[in-house]
Amino acid sequence: MLAELKALVVLAESGSMERAATDLYLTPSALTRRIQRLEVELGVVLLDRHFKPLKLTRVGLDVVAKSRAILLSLSDLKSSTSGNTPPVGPFRLGLSHAIALPDMSKVIIEMGKQFPLLQPSICNDTSPELLARLHLGELDGALVVLPIETTLPPELEGVTLAHEAMRLVQARTSTRPRSSKCSEFYRRNWVLNPLGCLVREEIKNRVERLGAPLIVAAELHNPDLQLSLIAGNVGVGMLRASFLRTHSLRARLSLIEHPNFNITIRIAFFRGRHLGAREQVALELQRILMKQFKRSE
Repeated sequence: MLAELKALVVLAESGSMERAATDLYLTPSALTRRIQRLEVELGVVLLDRHFKPLKLTRVGLDVVAKSRAILLSLSDLKSSTSGNTPPVGPFRLGLSHAIALPDMSKVIIEMGKQFPLLQPSICNDTSPELLARLHLGELDGALVVLPIETTLPPELEGVTLAHEAMRLVQARTSTRPRSSKCSEFYRRNWVLNPLGCLVREEIKNRVERLGAPLIVAAELHNPDLQLSLIAGNVGVGMLRASFLRTHSLRARLSLIEHPNFNITIRIAFFRGRHLGAREQVALELQRILMKQFKRSE
């Protein structure tokens, strides 16, 4: 019916069947059929055919006004999803717990400056949960942490921002050796992320392959609290090298060198599918993140 509505509006604006047909690249007979189809569909007479040139009936004038509103609304809808207009409304971003640190606020603030009509909606979760929500269309973008061996999901658009070594640490006051190949090492208490963290799963697998159960003394997402507990000799833990390098507690920690615990992570940003106008937000956010992680190297 949209073609018929457009034909009626063009006819009303041109005032001539011939000019309207030319503007629409139609023959006059084809234009007449469109108007007749619209009259049948609506059950009203739109043109008073007793006049030359044809005149709109009173109902026809009302239908023209409503048709203009419909066509304008459709044009606005197309513009809002084309990526050519500034995106408006929420942009749903998921951050892995390991990345949800104060530095990320700079990224969010810069994104807000680039897109002032945007309303960021931010959540934390484990990387597998964030990727699952992205796949379901519940997020527009997700910043995740994955062990380097993990295969990236092929159905999602993403980019690797950084590769980073994880460091095994204990309290500097600990009497335990910092380098050990004996089975006693694997029976240490651990301070780790809760279940769902892929790095935790990798640590668990390595400990169990070496013949000991994983003993968890504390499981929590906050890396600052993790380091406080490790520095207080509650257990050993594994955190990102860049995070440890600048942390205020680094002087109270010792690195543990162990050949079976060389773990590298991949930090990656994934974009949702079919984002429409929000695609430009996702791509700009990707650019900002790449710049941010390059500075952190």
